[in-house]
Amino acid sequence: MSRIQNSLESSAAATNASAQRGPGLQDLDLDQFLSLIITELQNHDPLSPTDNTALMEQIGQLRSLSANDKLTDTLTSFSITQELTTASALIGKKVDGLDEAGKEIKGVVERVSVKIDEKDRNNRQVKVHVGDKMVDIKNVREINQN
Repeated sequence: MSRIQNSLESSAAATNASAQRGPGLQDLDLDQFLSLIITELQNHDPLSPTDNTALMEQIGQLRSLSANDKLTDTLTSFSITQELTTASALIGKKVDGLDEAGKEIKGVVERVSVKIDEKDRNNRQVKVHVGDKMVDIKNVREINQN
């Protein structure tokens, strides 16, 4: 365990010394953190017990990381739902905005669609349809009553 702890401390010191070298320990995702904990426990010397405080700190960090990950997923889902709700409220209203090519579009919203990135299913874009053009909900500039 001391080898891993020394390695972690060396890595943290190197990260603090030069931020340009790469991401630090604070950038670990849940899988990487779990892998580190498992490796540490596998290499633990039973004749030299771990410091309970350090182990509890690591478990606390794991819980915190997991909670942050869940919160991020929840907020992303909420944001997508909010965009879809906002876009659906625009059906039948006149909008001014920019289409996908960056050209100004004016017209009545006929329908709404959601474009999902195949590589990252959480990456979604809500679009409103004005005639045969699509406008990302983030590019709607003005909303008018008919």
